[in-house]
Amino acid sequence: MSFGVHHEWGKLREVVIGIAPVEDVVLFHEQSARWMSPDLAELARHNAGRRLIDVDADWARRCERQMDALAELLVREGVTVHRPQRLSGVERTFLAPNGEGDQLFPRDPMIVVSEHVIDASLRLLCRQRERYGLRPIVQRAVQQMGARWSSVPLGSPGCVDGPFLEGGDVLLNGREVYVGMSGCASDLAGADWLKALLGRTYRVIPVAMRSNVLHLDCCLALVRPGLLIHCPEKLIDGLPRALRDWDKIVVSVDEADRLATNGLILEEGRMIVDDGNGRVIDELRRRKIEVIPLPFDGPIGLGGGLRCAHHPLLRESALE
Repeated sequence: MSFGVHHEWGKLREVVIGIAPVEDVVLFHEQSARWMSPDLAELARHNAGRRLIDVDADWARRCERQMDALAELLVREGVTVHRPQRLSGVERTFLAPNGEGDQLFPRDPMIVVSEHVIDASLRLLCRQRERYGLRPIVQRAVQQMGARWSSVPLGSPGCVDGPFLEGGDVLLNGREVYVGMSGCASDLAGADWLKALLGRTYRVIPVAMRSNVLHLDCCLALVRPGLLIHCPEKLIDGLPRALRDWDKIVVSVDEADRLATNGLILEEGRMIVDDGNGRVIDELRRRKIEVIPLPFDGPIGLGGGLRCAHHPLLRESALE
């Protein structure tokens, strides 16, 4: 296999890592952003459209430094790393007058399932333009790696009528694909679109979440076969049936808000975790997971963790 992802835990071979040039990170606020913490929401409302470096220069520089450190760590691990192109010209303001686009979190504007690479339909208007910075990577995947390229139809500009489908909501467990539903991001129309694309050999399973949860990976992580991390308080109907007998590391709402479920899996049994989630790191190590702690509080403060900051293009795992 030269392209594709079947599970969350296959050995990572090729990946996109976000970028955070200090002059490019711009604060935004939209109606569907109720997932923001109270402090971030207040900051965003009062500073929408302003560059983060002009609001908090230390925070902006920390985001850039920590994103680059993640990319450098993966290169040392032997992973082929791609970075999005910086947006330029009209790409920076396309579709949204209330802020410029950035490229911190490539997890959401693209989705890789099996051999499919998908342009996502995001509910936040100001994030639609992120696909343009990923376009050269997607085109290479199609031309050189055998990927099949599709695009979810864009939802309504009012952010109400979908389809909406975002990568942070999509978790892969072989023939089962879980799609988070909270009203902040993906919706049933997006899940139906994905089901039609993947065909009858897959089960696309919506997972209901509380209305202030941005994405499924903010409350659930599949670490390896039989082991997961989750926050029960953020899931309305509990875990999907196939996961209910797995060993579970339970996290509190506060830990989930600090994105304790949002790590980067290098391979089965090895994982990068934000160093601020010490209890979860201890629980993982107790289960013989090799954990690499990495400071990532800068991007986390903007609402995205280590899973958000990367999108796999190739993981080694067999689809049964």
